[in-house]
Amino acid sequence: MSKPVSLVVPVRAFDDAKSRLADVLSPRERRDLARACAERVIGSIPGADVFVVCDDDEVARFANDLGATAIRVNVVGLNAALTAGVPQVRALAPHQPVIVAHADLPFIDRLRAIWDDISDDIDGRSLMIVPDRHRQGSNVVIIGNELLDRWRFAYGEHSFEAHLHQAQDLGVDAMVVDDDLLSLDLDTPGDLEDPRIVALLDQLLPNRRTA
Repeated sequence: MSKPVSLVVPVRAFDDAKSRLADVLSPRERRDLARACAERVIGSIPGADVFVVCDDDEVARFANDLGATAIRVNVVGLNAALTAGVPQVRALAPHQPVIVAHADLPFIDRLRAIWDDISDDIDGRSLMIVPDRHRQGSNVVIIGNELLDRWRFAYGEHSFEAHLHQAQDLGVDAMVVDDDLLSLDLDTPGDLEDPRIVALLDQLLPNRRTA
């Protein structure tokens, strides 16, 4: 059995999610896709303590219904939300490493296998990043509990590079895992054209309209 861990999933209000897919998906489809992906991420590591950082009542109920703990924040933006939410996570599970995983990773089941492989080697000063396929974003970040007081979330354009620089500033060697599936996300219309994602969309959106 892998060691205890806090899985932190930031989730936007479903009605506001996936706006960059507006040209290819209807509002209902974007909402359904956001819910389906978030549910998969929340359940990706059996036995983990799961925390959903959100500012929306519906998302909070959704998280609680799935057995996760909703962490409510009243700030705007991903970095601000995690900065406000992670201290609340630490208060509930102070000695555990934190895994921050985006809520739009279609092949999140890969995270369980990765965590099972590396968990015994994770200590208080460990840092692991799974970048996106362009090596620009940070799809998954694992942060040892001793680093969390000084860690500054830097999501946005070129977050992978920013997080690597921060690791250097903290004096730790970041473990980078380039995973062919976990590097995929659902952010732009081009992402939906990837053959691997096309094959999965029928599961994520069984009622998707077709041309």
